[in-house]
Amino acid sequence: MKKCIFLLCISALFLIPAGHYTAYSASRQAIRAVPNLERRSIIQSVQVSVDRDENASVKKLRRECIEKARAKILGMGKKCLESETRLSDVRFIEYRIIEDRSGRPVKIISREDCDSGEKDRYKLSVIGEVEYELKNSRYNADRLLSVLMDEAGFLTVRIWTDKRKYGKGEKVKIYFEGNRDFYGKIVRVSVNGEVIQLIPNNYRQISFFEKGKIYTVPGKGDRFDLEVSPPSGTERIIVYASDAPLSQKNMKLISKGLYQYRSKLSSMEKSVRSCVTLDTGEMAEFYEAIWEIEKVAE
Repeated sequence: MKKCIFLLCISALFLIPAGHYTAYSASRQAIRAVPNLERRSIIQSVQVSVDRDENASVKKLRRECIEKARAKILGMGKKCLESETRLSDVRFIEYRIIEDRSGRPVKIISREDCDSGEKDRYKLSVIGEVEYELKNSRYNADRLLSVLMDEAGFLTVRIWTDKRKYGKGEKVKIYFEGNRDFYGKIVRVSVNGEVIQLIPNNYRQISFFEKGKIYTVPGKGDRFDLEVSPPSGTERIIVYASDAPLSQKNMKLISKGLYQYRSKLSSMEKSVRSCVTLDTGEMAEFYEAIWEIEKVAE
């Protein structure tokens, strides 16, 4: 839903230690599925323009448009957050917009010159992201996640496995569930940093997931398993979710119908956000959660 009322995503950067973990059934364990890292944001597509100055370079005009777009995206994002930080079971949701490394509250995902035919105006289409964290002083991370899963507002997706530690030869099964309908991708990052997209894949081309339904990976239609093998270390399982469709970029088909990202995870984080399909003037929620498992030597 690309409407302000549902753009309550509050890009929380919850860094949560795994701690002691007890295995439960899929339905029971979902209650305790607090991720190691969670990020929420609003992604927006805007078009801005500035007056052409015959003495100004295209680079200068583009820079002016980008600053104008940043202000517009930030203003629209704040308006949505301020109107939707109150839930029935959570008195006040506090949010803090997270600035990037350069101290800017809006990250530019992409920009494109627009040939409008107007000689006196320079136009630019910009897609930007406002990331923010979400908290409530009354609840710890576990309780807050449970509350959010019970609400239909903030797009939230639980992701978990049967346990946190696996030995050689054991098979991993991933579970995930959203509090609303969403479009998503499930990615596995190996100990060596290899990025493999598990869902959708060439044989199970599902990318839309229904509210309240628990999905499994591997699942029906998949032609792979997730058997643990050396080296030992930490693997990450990531869910990327949005209320707008997600396209496919920079992937190559490998064995068993899986897709491998052609670059590093750091560049994929931007690439997957650029996959959010938006028309000019639209917004979308974006949600990311990371679940870590440990591969241990027996």
